[in-house]
Amino acid sequence: MSDAPALSPIAAFASWDKDDQGRLKMWPLQAFTTALMNGEAVGLRLEIGAPPKPGEPIPALQIVLRPEQVRELANALAEAEARLADAHFAIVGRA
Repeated sequence: MSDAPALSPIAAFASWDKDDQGRLKMWPLQAFTTALMNGEAVGLRLEIGAPPKPGEPIPALQIVLRPEQVRELANALAEAEARLADAHFAIVGRA
């Protein structure tokens, strides 16, 4: 978990890419692959966008992460998952 103060929803997305109407540009994750890079870093391939037609390339982002970045990303994703679960159970509890 980060010790940084929580940002307002508007400030949190200030630097994110947006379309011409100000909506966040987001693509669905289709798949991901990880690879150990020379025992020193982790490669991460994120396949994004709508499923391609047969024979079309799969849009992807390939990044390399240092060990501390792997831990930070894992912690951030775990925190997001916990918050999502809490939100889901709060909604279910009100039903």
